[in-house]
Amino acid sequence: MTLLLDTTGPSNEEEVSGLRLHTPPDASPIIPAVAAPAVAQRREVLADVGCAKVLSEYLSEGSPIRVVSIDVARLLSTASGSSLAKSTAIVMSPILTDGVSAVDAIEKLRGVIPHVGLYVLAQGTAEVARILPKLAVAGVDEVFCLDSRADIDALQETLKARLAAPAPETEIRLLWKWFRESPERSLVMHCVRNGFRLDVWTIRSKVFNACRKTLQNRVSLMGLPSPGILSRCGRVLHAQELERRGVKPTALVAKMLGFPSAGAMQRARRRLRKALMSRGRQALVFASLLK
Repeated sequence: MTLLLDTTGPSNEEEVSGLRLHTPPDASPIIPAVAAPAVAQRREVLADVGCAKVLSEYLSEGSPIRVVSIDVARLLSTASGSSLAKSTAIVMSPILTDGVSAVDAIEKLRGVIPHVGLYVLAQGTAEVARILPKLAVAGVDEVFCLDSRADIDALQETLKARLAAPAPETEIRLLWKWFRESPERSLVMHCVRNGFRLDVWTIRSKVFNACRKTLQNRVSLMGLPSPGILSRCGRVLHAQELERRGVKPTALVAKMLGFPSAGAMQRARRRLRKALMSRGRQALVFASLLK
């Protein structure tokens, strides 16, 4: 599927207010509408062969999540990583079975599946402490350590939340290309991709090993909206994705994403779009994606 970036104005990079996505004439729609139960029943998590068994053991008994074992290194070596585009979440160890680092694997995967949740499952904190900054830059969504009771508890909750709210693939692919030259692309994409999480600040600070103020300064220097606004944008885009997949009623979508009501979700969407429209050229890219 080829994603086209189109503008309603002249072919000029400054004209981004008319930015929109469209499907090529000879292609089918990006995401076909499906019944809500089909979304709710999707409970498969892909796990690299090196950690699939461990992941299954740590998911609580009776968990609705099904772990499917894959060989990430083999898929990448055969240039078939794009076959994972329809997956929702992938878990791997810090070092894959053939010695490939998770940093390298995630960096390559992000090039073909920027929208999929990518997680690292380590035996202990020490195992990932030194490579955490590199994992963050590569595009990891979260790191879980089995020597932490809190991480074990969070593991299942994170995967359940991710599976319940699939990422907006179309919009994330567009943003991935738009910010390809930005030194803060990994931070921007993390905010949007994890906008479905209400505790996203805790996760972001842990992954990027930085406080809120530091992360805000990083995006501000690039002329970007704050991480909080980017996360709110991601949350609305996740709502649009659920609606696009046929999840009804709107109140159900709102509940899945933590909005108090359908009305509150719609008001948040309008306020966010209005705020983005007044925050400069970079913010207009995000505003153009909100329906």
